[in-house]
Amino acid sequence: MKVESTFLDPHWLIDEAEDKQTEFVIVLVSKNLHDDDVSIIHQLLNENNIVIQSLNPVLSHKVNEIFITTTSRLAWKLFQKFLIRVESKEFDIAVLPVPSRKKKLLVCDMDSTIVQSETLDDIAENVGIGEQVKAITARAMLGEMDFRQALGERVRLLEGLAEDVFHEIANTVQFNSGAEKLVGLARQQGLRTVLVSGGFEPIVKVVANRLGFDRYVCNCLEISNGRLTGEIVDPIIDGDTKLNIFQEECRQLSIHPSQVCVIGDGANDIQMLQAAGLGVSFQGKPLVRASTPYQINTTGLDTALVMMGITG
Repeated sequence: MKVESTFLDPHWLIDEAEDKQTEFVIVLVSKNLHDDDVSIIHQLLNENNIVIQSLNPVLSHKVNEIFITTTSRLAWKLFQKFLIRVESKEFDIAVLPVPSRKKKLLVCDMDSTIVQSETLDDIAENVGIGEQVKAITARAMLGEMDFRQALGERVRLLEGLAEDVFHEIANTVQFNSGAEKLVGLARQQGLRTVLVSGGFEPIVKVVANRLGFDRYVCNCLEISNGRLTGEIVDPIIDGDTKLNIFQEECRQLSIHPSQVCVIGDGANDIQMLQAAGLGVSFQGKPLVRASTPYQINTTGLDTALVMMGITG
């Protein structure tokens, strides 16, 4: 069932004068961008009497940037039309104001965002309770179940397991396409990078260190005599906590939320995605895709770099 979009107005639209002209860039990214893909955008621009100022094929057959000058309100209307027009196409698209394209902070979710799987599900699979745990995870990520309740139910199923159950998963976890490039180039460009996850420290710490995140925040499990008790140590990292960490980072860096890129995929990421200047759904669940216009559905995580104007 298709979820109705609930996009909030982006930071660059709020408080803008209706007639103020601003330079915007339309970013198209595909594994193999075709001329027909670009022509769809040209057609829509023509229909709205928007003149293209310049074109920049950043990487041949993969990335195309189209620069236009228009009002923020019309740019926002166009962006929403683009999303509808290209919904079935094999490329990702974003509209961004050029003056505020650069970011200073990158905040990422981990499970199914930076890494390919839900790591708690992987652990459960290894100990024979995979189906039980996956069913709870799916409901939580779709927003059908409170995250804290879902997390508690899943962790209680792990009671009695040896604490080293996490080690194999931590050392074999697979990154999603573009993860290394995303974090590496972001840091090279001076962005602070934070991994904030509802996952658990034995895995999150390894992932954060391997990719070079400046900070990681995650859940911790209660352990007694080398075994899991089935309880989680407070504070629990849920959607509210993720938003608080986002806000804390902004305060410490003395930056506005519009200067932040956030990437996530699940319902507990929505608050921080909507608070950020560039909140990107990466292969997001339906509720997440309906909550933010910035989406990566067909390409890799490094597409977020292009959105931020970082190439390399």
